[in-house]
Amino acid sequence: MKLKFLASTIVIVVWITSCVELFQVNISSGLKILVVDATLSDIASTQQISIMESANAKGTPFNTPVQNLQVELIVNSTQRIKFTETKAGIYSLPLNFKLEEGSKYQLYFKKEDGNTYQSTVEKLIKVPKILNVKDEFMPEGIERNQKYLPGNFIYLDTKDPEALGNNYLWTWQQWEKQDICETCAGGRYYPNTGCRIQPEYQGLYFDYYCDGDCWEIFKSTELNVMNDALTNGKEISNRLIAKIPYYTTNGTLIEIQQQSISKEAYQYFKLLADQTQNTGTLVDTPPAALIGNIRNVNNLKEPVAGLFMVTSIVKTSYWIDRHIPNKLKILPIGLRDHTYSAEPPIPNEFGRPPLVKCILGSNRTPIKPLFWPN
Repeated sequence: MKLKFLASTIVIVVWITSCVELFQVNISSGLKILVVDATLSDIASTQQISIMESANAKGTPFNTPVQNLQVELIVNSTQRIKFTETKAGIYSLPLNFKLEEGSKYQLYFKKEDGNTYQSTVEKLIKVPKILNVKDEFMPEGIERNQKYLPGNFIYLDTKDPEALGNNYLWTWQQWEKQDICETCAGGRYYPNTGCRIQPEYQGLYFDYYCDGDCWEIFKSTELNVMNDALTNGKEISNRLIAKIPYYTTNGTLIEIQQQSISKEAYQYFKLLADQTQNTGTLVDTPPAALIGNIRNVNNLKEPVAGLFMVTSIVKTSYWIDRHIPNKLKILPIGLRDHTYSAEPPIPNEFGRPPLVKCILGSNRTPIKPLFWPN
């Protein structure tokens, strides 16, 4: 029987404490497929991987954790380090584990039914430093929904090592100061229950200010990879890293991560980028299945989605002051898709409108970002 499946939405987005977020695989039929998200880096404090089983139920993909696995990391073909299952389907290395430059690593795991899986061998290559970061304001630089928006283009310089065969992945994370922490449509906000729908406010929406400092978090959504076939031993200059929309007149902070990856990882991400970014974005389904470097040694025909890789990372923070668009009196696009709307005052109703707590999450934080100016 021919196995038909489609891999989609592999999101290469870096968070403060991890390298790559989980990806999803959309399956075109009732087929179940193993999905491995296994990236180890030389800076993460907690080294962990996820192993899931993905299936499709009536057009809706869902992941089920694969538990009770025997998972090991093979170092230089001799040393074996055991992972511990810390959550369902999440396996972690000992806290004192560190990747070492030049060492070779291989992922191994075994199911309760005896099926055994191994990755190809990955070598850790030290990533060069980021030498310089700069930005350029573009009044109509960012295309979105057939419109051209103002924004800052971020570039960096780095020096490629003399040895041929270096491959790079760039990602970023950005913080914008946020003042609105809740918008209610068709009703008002109440601290104990949240937005409450009320008939008299149908068709209206109301915005509520944050109770204290709050930052909105944006992350890279495009794959940015390169090999050194044309730049070996030379300086990589003016590499475009990000296009940051002009959301507000305030400055904004961006953290850039530069990673060294293997040739196999580069080819994997390059294929994914070609399939998604040439036809849409990473949320679109690519036209071909993407199988990584992990195989079932008992059944080589079983498709395994995902990738095991080791990566060296350097990061730097850069402040975008936005003085140019302010000087040119260009209007920012705002952090919301609408203008501010306050709830109407009601006689004898005190304490309205209430403030809303900034809830820590993957896209918002009340914690002041490191290197955010006072």
